[in-house]
Amino acid sequence: MRKHSKFITILLSALLAVCLMQTVFVQAFATENTATPDEPTDDLYPVSMEVVKAPESVTVNKGRITDSTFWSNVVLHIVYSNGEEYDVNCDDIDSEDGIVPPIAEINGYTGSITVNYYCKDDTVNFTVDYCYASYEYEDEWYHNTISAEYSVKQVADPHSITRVEVTKLPDKVFTNPLYTGSRDDISSAEEWNEWVKSLDVNNSISNHIDGMEITYYYANGEKRSVVVNSSNVKIIATMPWFAMYRVENVDEYGNNLDFTVTDEGDYKFSVSLNSDGAGGIVYTAKSVDNPNPSINPVSTSDTPAKPSGNISSATSDVATKDNANNNGTNGTANNGVVATGNFATPAIITVVMLSAVAVMFVFKRTRMF
Repeated sequence: MRKHSKFITILLSALLAVCLMQTVFVQAFATENTATPDEPTDDLYPVSMEVVKAPESVTVNKGRITDSTFWSNVVLHIVYSNGEEYDVNCDDIDSEDGIVPPIAEINGYTGSITVNYYCKDDTVNFTVDYCYASYEYEDEWYHNTISAEYSVKQVADPHSITRVEVTKLPDKVFTNPLYTGSRDDISSAEEWNEWVKSLDVNNSISNHIDGMEITYYYANGEKRSVVVNSSNVKIIATMPWFAMYRVENVDEYGNNLDFTVTDEGDYKFSVSLNSDGAGGIVYTAKSVDNPNPSINPVSTSDTPAKPSGNISSATSDVATKDNANNNGTNGTANNGVVATGNFATPAIITVVMLSAVAVMFVFKRTRMF
């Protein structure tokens, strides 16, 4: 009997030692994740945020989402530190103030959920920011923010203008090119200034487009044409070699009929929808040496976007530190997400119970022997 008692005593002692080591480890780990000046002192905060529902694609016109039902079909899943979970509909999230989070106020600060998006290639990329608390650190105010990112396919709005081309050349027959060679040959600011001063705007194609016919192509296959002149277009921006125009009236879909004309040198010019003239189609203007050039473009690079790609989402369990005035440096703030912190209590209870059993066993052993 004594051998069995000795074995049980050793076993209980070993279990007690393991539990004590476990408790020490848990407390040490929890100490590493205690609150810092970079996070709110309140015990409540969002642990994670994820986009759990979104359409596979969205219609876009000039970098702006035109589908009025898109946001109402986007859903966020937010988990808080107290275990509460919410599914949040994103209707009106693109408004100036965003939407109110499910737990509106944390640590005396009324939070908000906002979104930013940008179009790149064939996708629209979104960043959802949940700003849930503010705090002062070293005389500056910061926001605690948790973010989620996702993307969907970009589809051209059926009534958006996808490209523009010249279907009739300007009436003017140019006697001299605005310049010869390439602007890329200019390598310094001094050379650029001298080059600009040398340009004669009377020889500029971009500033003499009366009689030119512009045809706009829509994503749904429609097209519209307009013959431009000084009475039905206005110049939005101009330089000797560059001019951006807007046709006086918008089309029936609310599109501004904008186009940019850029001199490319040697009697060539390009026309594009982009305000910087990038990706334009290049043509040859009329000149004394070539009064009837082909209307066919010299080169084309302006093509409508093609939808592709799938929705993807990402969650951030760690808040980012943002200056309230947008002047702070972004950084990782310890968000108090301590998975092991909930384990300390049951571990301590286990230790106490095992200790009590060990003491009772020793007393019983003393009485028996």
